[in-house]
Amino acid sequence: MEQFVKDIFINALEKMIPMHSYMEIKVMDINFGKVKLLFPFKPEFVGDIRINRLHGGFIASAVDASGGAAAMTHMKTEKDRVSTLDIRIDFLKPGQAKDIIAEGTIINRGTNVIFTEMKIYHPETPEIIIAKGSGVYEIRTYENENNN
Repeated sequence: MEQFVKDIFINALEKMIPMHSYMEIKVMDINFGKVKLLFPFKPEFVGDIRINRLHGGFIASAVDASGGAAAMTHMKTEKDRVSTLDIRIDFLKPGQAKDIIAEGTIINRGTNVIFTEMKIYHPETPEIIIAKGSGVYEIRTYENENNN
């Protein structure tokens, strides 16, 4: 993927999606079919203040965002659209109240459907997976929508 394409993609992913902007997502790495995203910790992302653990909904958002971002690497124009069709999440360990990394990887692609795998972990312990997921995303190309 050329650097100017990466720069456009990074700007769109970090700033043009309001939820991503609120979560202050940072793209750490991006290649065709694979992304690595940093989700900085905010106190609003704690689910249970008694034990200071991350909220499951925040972790689920990171899983979906990384799968969707991986799918977005197959977009041909900025007018193409990616939508979540299905997502499954397995919560394996409690997330600490600190930054997380989300990786999304495409494992299969059909004409309009993309299948992904995702994993979530803390930056300092990548071997300890907090959650893993699988997702199905629909990609709608601008040219196909306007030719029907």
